[in-house]
Amino acid sequence: MNKVIKKTGVGIVARKSLGYTQLEWTCPRCGTRNPGAEKVCLSCGGPQPEDVKFEQPLEQELISGEEAQQIAARKPDIHCGFCGTRNPAEAETCRQCGADLKEGVQRKAGEVVGAFSTAAVEDVACPACGSPNPAAARYCRTCGSPLTKTPPPAPAAAAPKTRSRSAMLVIAAVLIVAILGCLLVIGGVFNRTSEVVGTVESAGWQTRLVLEALQPVERADWRENLPGGAQVLGCEYRFAFTSDEPQPVATEVCGTPYTVDQGTGFGEVVQDCVYQVYAEYCRYSILDWTEVDTLTLSGSDSNPVFPQPQLSSDQRIGSRQAVYQIVFRADGETYTYETSDESLFRQAQPGSRWILDVNSRGRVVRVQPSR
Repeated sequence: MNKVIKKTGVGIVARKSLGYTQLEWTCPRCGTRNPGAEKVCLSCGGPQPEDVKFEQPLEQELISGEEAQQIAARKPDIHCGFCGTRNPAEAETCRQCGADLKEGVQRKAGEVVGAFSTAAVEDVACPACGSPNPAAARYCRTCGSPLTKTPPPAPAAAAPKTRSRSAMLVIAAVLIVAILGCLLVIGGVFNRTSEVVGTVESAGWQTRLVLEALQPVERADWRENLPGGAQVLGCEYRFAFTSDEPQPVATEVCGTPYTVDQGTGFGEVVQDCVYQVYAEYCRYSILDWTEVDTLTLSGSDSNPVFPQPQLSSDQRIGSRQAVYQIVFRADGETYTYETSDESLFRQAQPGSRWILDVNSRGRVVRVQPSR
């Protein structure tokens, strides 16, 4: 069973060969269905034209083993440039007219003919006398007439789109535009700001410091990613990734078999496959820096400080954060502004004048000293 790698629109997949199957072609002169290996019509003797494609027979059969290897070795047939007769690729002169095949045209190969199936097929009714015949039969066993394929039913005409649907779409579009317009107006109202001049009434600060210590923690990761010193607590196999190549622990997932025209009257039956690879996903324990306490200090002066804890050998300082709060008085109203800008906070001395940008909800969004 051979396998090749094929690029598709969604990536790379493995194409696995299942074997070969004989195709057929329909004579354009008399309508007879001919086995793919036959180069001239069995009924009227006419050669298969270059533009007549191979088709899947109603009843399909998979060819494997040594016979399949012989089929795989063949190159696409050549049509004589003078009489059009189909000849084997290795032939030098036309079997029909004797012309040199250097001027011939080689049949195209590689086109997908259709899905492959060995499921039972219903009997075919003779178009001449109506008698039932096996799907593989090419001539009626009652009257001897050629059995042509039944043409597929014509697709039903699409129902015309009603105007009511179009009207509903227009109404929906108008409503969406109206809603977006309202949201823009509301957003503009709430984001509008006005300037107010105020004085600093008071200011305060709060500093926060996270204390960390080395402690055992439980985590999980793929075995290949476990850090040094990790103590494995347990593992299980999980889906890790998809591969186009077989892997030690993987599940092969293949699509529907289909037939690819080889240009010889035979088609290769293949499947596009990928491999869902599984790997060990483990829970483990390891020493790591973990938050064990949060220390805070606060004050109302202009000199903020952070806590200064005494650290043991297995402790360290983690994140640090400072929040500054300034209270302003303007036009009889009190406004509070919070910031992480220490330089701005130090400028906010009691009694100093500032320009405040206040939005429609009474929230201070920006401050600056009054010049």
